[in-house]
Amino acid sequence: MLGLLAGIFYAGYYLCTQVGRQHLDSARYVWLAGATSAVCLLVICLVAGLRLTGYPLQSYLAFAGAALVTQAAGYLAVGYALGHLPASLVSPTMIGQPVVTALLAIPLLGETLSPTQWLGGAAAVTGIYLINRAHHDHAADTAA
Repeated sequence: MLGLLAGIFYAGYYLCTQVGRQHLDSARYVWLAGATSAVCLLVICLVAGLRLTGYPLQSYLAFAGAALVTQAAGYLAVGYALGHLPASLVSPTMIGQPVVTALLAIPLLGETLSPTQWLGGAAAVTGIYLINRAHHDHAADTAA
């Protein structure tokens, strides 16, 4: 159920960003979307009575690092892409995120991947290639 909801929300984000990027540059759009999300999440946390303070300094530094490096940079890149490419191309390409994460975990964390994980990664990369290839072919046919 959580995976289904995540997919629905991701689709909504990609479609909203595709439209929003027609009117705003990447940085402004990502800032506006991030600020709106932060306010909504703050309200949810307050209503749910979730604790927002009292964590160790390491936790706050980890949150800040994740926010600045992976989230801000990642959403700026996605926002930029959606200003130039359709959501139907950007969205499936994002399936490459876990593949890249798994590959980086090998040298950085000493992780090993199971044969099933290698097969799944290969299937994801093949799907991304086929979608991008079809988009490229369609664009070439349209231009001709």
